Amino acid sequence: MSYAQGYKNTDIQRLWERLDAEERQLKLEKKKLREIWVKISKMHRKNEEARSQFEKDSMLTFVPEETQVMLNVGGQVFQTTAGVLCKDKFSILAALCTQSPPLEQDDEGVFFVERDWWVFRYILQFLRNDTLPRDSGLLEEMYTEASFYRLNSLRRAIEVRCSTLTVKTTTQIEGAGGGGGGCCSQR
Repeated sequence: MSYAQGYKNTDIQRLWERLDAEERQLKLEKKKLREIWVKISKMHRKNEEARSQFEKDSMLTFVPEETQVMLNVGGQVFQTTAGVLCKDKFSILAALCTQSPPLEQDDEGVFFVERDWWVFRYILQFLRNDTLPRDSGLLEEMYTEASFYRLNSLRRAIEVRCSTLTVKTTTQIEGAGGGGGGCCSQR
């Protein structure tokens, strides 16, 4: 065997040993990640159980779902039902449907809310049928409003939508040779 062949075999052997070491390290990391995932899953289950119990214990009493509710949001009057507004039970909108709402109604039974009516119409649409607009700028505005109204279900839906859009946008841009991109930077 020549010196060059022995040198190549040694290099190959070192490379193989390094790959084996890296594979062992990856297996250890995979095991740790699996353990972390199991812990997180257990925490999520406990949180869901605690939330369910809290909802039962809080004894929130709302007006009947079919009750008509009128809101004047930024000068635009919206009419809906208590069932729609109570979709997210711990929101400000649901609180308007309790026996003692945090806002007073005017003489015509309308609640006044000093917020952007243009964005509110999309919020109401989401509460009615779980749909979100495609416009990322509008989603960011809705996210801000969802925080104000404490609509956690809407915030989560927007976060999911934006993470999906970010992944798709990043993949498309990277495929074209570019960098990142995405929506909903206001979090």
